[in-house]
Amino acid sequence: MTAYASNEDIMDLVGTTIFDHGVEDFDDELTKATSDVKRYIEVHWFNETYAIKRKLVGSSAGATFDSTLLTSTQWKHSTIYLAMYKYILPRLSPFRGDDAFTNQITFYKERYFEEIKEEMAKGVEYDANNDSVVTEAEKHRHKQDRVYR
Repeated sequence: MTAYASNEDIMDLVGTTIFDHGVEDFDDELTKATSDVKRYIEVHWFNETYAIKRKLVGSSAGATFDSTLLTSTQWKHSTIYLAMYKYILPRLSPFRGDDAFTNQITFYKERYFEEIKEEMAKGVEYDANNDSVVTEAEKHRHKQDRVYR
């Protein structure tokens, strides 16, 4: 599986110092994070909007979810933030006392949920007809029908 982000993307978004701790490559962590992001989109966008609300099945998004139809660049920052809080920082943290990595986990977790919700609100780019062109009709806004308190 191809990850939505690379080590270079991590350096661009969070800086190069993350590589100053004896780890030169986070490809495995980025691949796991990509899988998690795809699952989040399937559960919180596709299933909630199309599969569970049967009235929309067969719409322009299709009847089944296919993660290869997502625009990978749309999810790059979400993937990096998730990789940081869930895989990279826990790998680097000694989990003793109040270490810097533990504090950063909370920061990146918050960034992840902010980023993925904003991208979903902006519209999930899903090339349902698989023609390599995402039209306006293939940008699906996440709908939330209820208010959670």
